[in-house]
Amino acid sequence: MIPQHKNIAAWSILFLLVFGLNPGTVYSQRVGGIPEQSISRRLLVSNGPSGPIKGGESAVTDLLLLEDGWVYGSTKGTWGGVKCHLFRTDSEQVEHVLDLTSKFPQQIAITDIAIGKGNVIIGSTSSSNDVFDDSGNTYEGGRLFSFNPASRQLDDYGIIAPGQGINCITVDTARGIVYGVTYPAGHLFSYTIGTGNITDFGEVMTPWRVKDFGQVSWRGVPKVLFLDDAGTLYYATYLRENKGAENGTANETGQQTRSTLKGGRIYRLTPGSDTPVFTGAVIPTQTGMDSDPLYENGIASVIRAKDGGFWCGTINDGFLFKFYPSTSTVVNKGKAFQYWNLKSLAYGGDDNLYMLGGRDEDNSWLINYNPMMGSINTIGWPENTAQVGVICADKAGRILMAENQRHSFIWVYEDSK
Repeated sequence: MIPQHKNIAAWSILFLLVFGLNPGTVYSQRVGGIPEQSISRRLLVSNGPSGPIKGGESAVTDLLLLEDGWVYGSTKGTWGGVKCHLFRTDSEQVEHVLDLTSKFPQQIAITDIAIGKGNVIIGSTSSSNDVFDDSGNTYEGGRLFSFNPASRQLDDYGIIAPGQGINCITVDTARGIVYGVTYPAGHLFSYTIGTGNITDFGEVMTPWRVKDFGQVSWRGVPKVLFLDDAGTLYYATYLRENKGAENGTANETGQQTRSTLKGGRIYRLTPGSDTPVFTGAVIPTQTGMDSDPLYENGIASVIRAKDGGFWCGTINDGFLFKFYPSTSTVVNKGKAFQYWNLKSLAYGGDDNLYMLGGRDEDNSWLINYNPMMGSINTIGWPENTAQVGVICADKAGRILMAENQRHSFIWVYEDSK
């Protein structure tokens, strides 16, 4: 009998001969990667030690195509970085736009950006989970701001909730209202531009504090908000049943809540209303697999469909579905791939819907959905270590894929190549 250690050594030598010493085989990417010829550019967001965007300050949180033809992006501080920035790209180069932390100290993350009236950028800020988990937290709170790319004017809308960050926003440009959700408390709020009036609609999701691999986060806080043409706001949350509460209508403190362990309920808030209501729509959920009480299912990404509905991607299971607000109808298109979290959506120049799937801090896959054929194609990942956080189409219809690493890259994908 061959000794075990010699058997292992023999297999190791065979592996090297087959995979490592074969001059005719070159693996620049893992099998499943996007074809190299389809990536026309690989742009670095950070500028190195001299800045203005240093290492640890370039993790991209969002991308927006504005009317001036530039795609604007936002960043957050990671791996010790304590600054956040705005930048822009035309898919040929990356230009620094604004060091936001120098204007607003304590703000180390631009969590979301949206297009406001007059083609201005409306943004929200937050801090790190370590700060929120500190009993001696002295964080002032997340700010809302606007930035005019043409005039370079920055306007501070102020702090929304002391000690709380802002997780996501959307803008009703017709009424001049910004909606958002605080983090980690999970309160829905509105801010009226001009008057500065803030309305707190209360808790829409009772968050759970989770410690995973030494990292603390709060699960369940809505990741995205969206509006229909009438200005009605929509979001997904749980219906949470609290111990000792009747019918899940109040939590332990007696506060009204619209959260439960039955995830994926879509709620709406009509203009002028004080209380969100359940639409009756439930997002697709893969059942029978998880008994974890923290099992989270919600909407991770939304984009307007061309027939009046909204394409949506789910958090946990990675389902693609269409939601029609007028009838509160959900049409399930199925799981786009074997993983979960369809975290970003964009239309390409070919009118196909491009989807970004994968866990927030792991390999991310680019996926293509053809609305005419109803077919889904998994394209692959840009590189085997890429943690892409968001995608966006540029003015030419090319898909930009932005990374959320310490040194982040933007890959420019062209399907025609």
